[in-house]
Parts: sequence; C-alpha cells; structure tokens
Amino acid sequence: MLRLQPFQHEAFLQDCSVEANLVLCDSELQLQFRLQGPSDQLVCPEPTAEPKRVDGLWQSTCLEAFFGVPGQRPYWEFNLSPSGDWNLYRLEDYRQGLAIETGIQVKGINSRRQELDSTLILESEVCLDLKKGFEQLECSLTAVVALHQQGCSFWALKHCASEADFHRRESFSITAKQSAQH
Repeated sequence: MLRLQPFQHEAFLQDCSVEANLVLCDSELQLQFRLQGPSDQLVCPEPTAEPKRVDGLWQSTCLEAFFGVPGQRPYWEFNLSPSGDWNLYRLEDYRQGLAIETGIQVKGINSRRQELDSTLILESEVCLDLKKGFEQLECSLTAVVALHQQGCSFWALKHCASEADFHRRESFSITAKQSAQH
C-alpha cells in the first residue's frame, strides 16, 4: 500500500493515516484504500445496505482515484464514501466538461470497518470494469478526510500546487500498465 500525505501537516492529523493501492489487470482497475483515524473525530458514515451513485461525496470523507490515458486530455474521477455510495465522472480537460460516466461499470464494492482502542479502521476495495482502450493509465490516489471539529483535510500521493487540487494532471504520478492474470 502507498501512503498518502495530507496537504497541510496539522497536529490534529497525527492520528490519521490513509493508504491506497491500485492494479490494472484484465481491463479492470482494482482499487484498495485503508483509512485510520480517531473514532470520536472521524466523520465516517455507516455502510448502506444498497450502495448507490451519489453526487457531492467529496464534501465529506471520501476515497478517490483519478485516472487518464497518457497523452490524452480526458480523465476520470472516482469517488467512494465509507458508506459504500460512489460516483464516477468523466472530464474533458482540467476541471472542464464534467459528466457522469456510464460506460465504465463499478462492481465489487467491499468495505470493512473495525474499531480498535478508539481508532476507526476502514478498508475498502472496488473494481472498475474499464472495457478496452485502457492498456496504460496515469493515476492518482487521493482522499478527503473529514473530522468533526477541524473540517476536511486533503490527502494525496503527490501535491503539485500551492492549494490542494486533485485534478492537476502532473499529480497523476502512478503509471499503471495492463497485465493479464494467469
């Protein structure tokens, strides 16, 4: 797992951590996230029985992946709430032409919660069925972590600007290449 970094290193974030990983295999983008933080401070909605597509998930605790094909302007943004609710968008260029993506199927959302010594641990896995044309991707794994008293903090593998901005293509620092399972 890769460790995400908060945009601003604040003392109240010292007990929080976010890790993530991805694999591109057989036209599927498999994502894994692990979020840990103080159970009395972390804003973390309970899992829903029927996860569904919901807008605005990034306004609270949200696990995210951004990905695009190298050399092409369009990119995608995937949002996953600890509740299991999700959304997937396609953007034509940097923060332009936002539209709900219906050509990529979201399947296999699996979330586990555990509370241990006043620490909430959330683990989530999801699979995006990309179909063909995604042999190589530039990716970024990110998270919004909301705390009851302090508001939202913004986590990423790489921050590339003077303000938190997950949409900057230069922050898509992971190259994922298609591999086939045998």
